[in-house]
Formats: sequence, structure tokens, C-alpha cells
Amino acid sequence: MCGILLVKSQSTIPLDKHLSAVELLQRRGPDLTRYQYSNNTFVAQTVLHVTGTDNFYHKTNKDFFAYNGEIYDYRWFGRIDNDVELAYSTAKTRPSKFRYFDGPWAWCYVDGDQVSYATDPQGERLLYQYQDADILIVCSEVAPILEYIHAKPNIVPYQNKCWTMISQTPWKGITRCEPGRLYRNGQPAEQIDSIWSWIVPTATRTEQEILDEFEQCWQRACDITKVTIPATLSYSGGIDSNLILNHVPDLNLVSINTLGKDQITNSLAQFLKPAELERLTSIPVDTEAWAHEYQQLIKQTRMPAQTWSYVGKWLVAKNTKTKVIYTGLAADELFGGYELYKNLQYTTQGSTSPYSSDDHEGIWSQCMDAYQGDARQATLLMDYWYQVVGVDAPGLDRLGGAWGRETRNPFMTKTMMTFALNLPWEYKVNTVTKPLLRKHFCRRWQSDLMLPKEGFAGHANDALPWLDIDFTPTGNRHSDWQHIAQQTFYEYTKH
Repeated sequence: MCGILLVKSQSTIPLDKHLSAVELLQRRGPDLTRYQYSNNTFVAQTVLHVTGTDNFYHKTNKDFFAYNGEIYDYRWFGRIDNDVELAYSTAKTRPSKFRYFDGPWAWCYVDGDQVSYATDPQGERLLYQYQDADILIVCSEVAPILEYIHAKPNIVPYQNKCWTMISQTPWKGITRCEPGRLYRNGQPAEQIDSIWSWIVPTATRTEQEILDEFEQCWQRACDITKVTIPATLSYSGGIDSNLILNHVPDLNLVSINTLGKDQITNSLAQFLKPAELERLTSIPVDTEAWAHEYQQLIKQTRMPAQTWSYVGKWLVAKNTKTKVIYTGLAADELFGGYELYKNLQYTTQGSTSPYSSDDHEGIWSQCMDAYQGDARQATLLMDYWYQVVGVDAPGLDRLGGAWGRETRNPFMTKTMMTFALNLPWEYKVNTVTKPLLRKHFCRRWQSDLMLPKEGFAGHANDALPWLDIDFTPTGNRHSDWQHIAQQTFYEYTKH
């Protein structure tokens, strides 16, 4: 990950204060820090260099471009050294062209007293914003913003299965920029791109045509996300991470063994070839260690653990020795992976999925319109917005950034998302979940190796004795976790 910080103020702020805030972003971009300060506008980037040359960062321009992301297919758009050159010229001259790029991105462009910024439509990369009469702050993280303001806690209700926040944050006045929206001088401007526009009526296809199209899309998604430097796969032994393993060779593997919770991690050898097994690192996590890491991630990021699985993702990033981590993020929501989808009572009145039943952003009608009244497809789209955009993607961005790692998510490439969003229902949920991905899995592995994961809950409730809060469990584990997650965040971030 790279880090972006923009501060535009009416009053003069000492440079040392800006640089102190930038220090909080240096873990995201440990390779280089660059900045410009002129006429009360400060803009900085901390760089994690992954793709192409780094020539761009050593040029001196009148304007300034701060960037966090990857345009995977940048070579298709001309003879350029790296994707940063393409992103810079596009942000400078015609931001609407970002809709043609495949990959995650967030950027900020400053030219004199004019500033513009935007994030990708799928919600992979983030920018947070604070604005009042004196100051505009835009940043990849919340923690640097808190260096400038005395923000009070914003009590965000915890209603869905995970603590979902799409536009909100638990800090008053700090919001998340809308995915795919261009902002100019602190105000929302035109929509660059939107995943709503990726859903289009398609002609009826045969099963073989769908299988062939999936094969082509998946191969392309894996090809364009490949890197020329060593990389790691967050490996669970499940369908999604195994599909990545089978198409992106030579990845290092890191697995989290939540002791006593997840039996599949003790059986990973049966999935792996000898050379793959040699590249596997398994991280055992007991209850006390889980509690320690949980506290550390909240205190460092100044944001909550919106799901118990954040600790595992934090530990994968912490124990990875490469700059890039591959994950299977969004496969379940896009391809119908949750078992509950088979028996859910779908209704046109709203989502009945526990991941998105509380529609605090009011997007159900848009989801229904996108799928012409099909409540089943609309429910999965709601789960994408609330679970992926509102929980998992920002979590990976923060937790990977905390350790200087860039996450790559092949299922979230525009290629794969467009395919999945337009996939007929019976290829998402049938007699089994993720039937299409299961077929692909069985090309290498036996079907009896599709084992249920059990460790995603980590040691959430069981870690309570080590979390340093005063709370008495009621016996309702989900309700208890909701209270634990909220109480720990607001207590750990008091000062």
C-alpha cells in the first residue's frame, strides 16, 4: 500500500506538524516519502514500490500527484514505464478515463489551489475526508487526520453480522469518500465509474459458454495481477485461495491456525504439492495471543475490528515477508459462497441476509433496480456492498498497510466482477453454493476436500479475559461480540 495525505487550510500549519502526520503513513509506504507544501496546501505520498520503474517519483513538477493502487492492465494503454505515469496523466487531463482501467486505485491531484481526488468504484482502496470552515483533510488512514483535529467518537450502531460502515466512520466529522466518485476542492463532483453500471442484461448462454467465459476471465484476472517480485497468498485451504494457488505459481503461503477452532489448517498438506508445502508458513494463534494482536491493531489504526477475522488478516500481513499478498476477497459475495444462501427466505422488501439486513445506507432499491426485481441477486449485491465494501476491503487496506503490504484480490478485478455480477442465479446458488467455482476446484482436487472453514471467528469471545474491559457475557455470543467490539474500540481510542 501507499499512503496519501492532503491538507488544505485557511491558516498556516507548521511543516513539522504535517511531517509528523505523514510519519503515521510511513508503514504503508516504507520505500519513499515525497511531499509538496505551498500556499497552505500540503500533499504527501508514502510509497510502497511494486510495479515498473520508480522514475516518476524522482521528477520535479509544478503539480503533485499522490497515488495508491495498481492499474493492472496499464501496458495496454501505451508505451509507459509504469501505471503511475498513466494514472497521473489521466487524473491531470481526463479523470473519467479511469473507468477503462482494471485495478484498485485511490489518488489525489494538486495543481496550485485546485485539488481533486477519487477512489475506485469497487471499494478496494480508500480515502477518508474531514472538512470544516478552516481545513480540508483527505487521507488513506484515519489516524493522521486525528493529528489535526480533536475528533469525538461517533457512535455507529452495530446491526449486521459484522460492524458495517460504508460512508461512516466511528469519528465525528470523518467520512469515507464515495467509491468511484470524483471530488474537487472538497466537494463531490461527477461519478467516474460505478459497479451499478457493470450490471447489464446479457443474452442467454449455455452452461458450456458460461464455463468457457469463466475460464477466460479467471485466467485474465490471475495474469494481470501477477507480479515479477516474490508474493504471498493468504491461504486457508478453501476453494477461493486454492483457485488462486493453482493459477498464480510460486506464491509463498501463509496460513493462520486458530488453535482449537479450525481443523482444516491441520490438514493443509493434502491440498499441496511438495514444493508448495515447503513454501507454507502456519501461524498458531492461541486465545491470549489473539487478544494481544486485537488490541494492537485497534490502537495502531485508530479504527475498530469490524469483524473478528481482522486479527487473522493482521497476522498474515505481519508474518508475510513479501510486499504483495493475494487474497480471495469477495468470492463469497460475488459467486454465492455462504451456505445460508441456499435456504434464505428472499423477499422484495429488503435483504434477509445477516450480512446486510440492516440497510443503513438505503441502497436496497438500487440493488433491486439493478437486477430488475430479483430479490435473490439483489441480496448478494447488498452483501457485497455491506460486507466487502463496508467491512472486508477497508480492513485489508488498513491491515495490509500497517505492515507495508499490498493486497491483490483477483476476484475483485473488473474482469471478474463484471462476469460475476451478470452471472445467472443458478450458477451462484444451486443445490450447492459456488457451483461454478466448485467445478473449477475439482479440476485439480477431489470434491471431498471442499471442507467447511471453522476458524474465521478466531478467539473473539473467548479472548475477553485478556481484552482489559469490564463486560459480563450474557451467553448470546453474537450479541456479546457486538458489545465487545464496540466497547474495546471506544475505550482503546479514548486518548
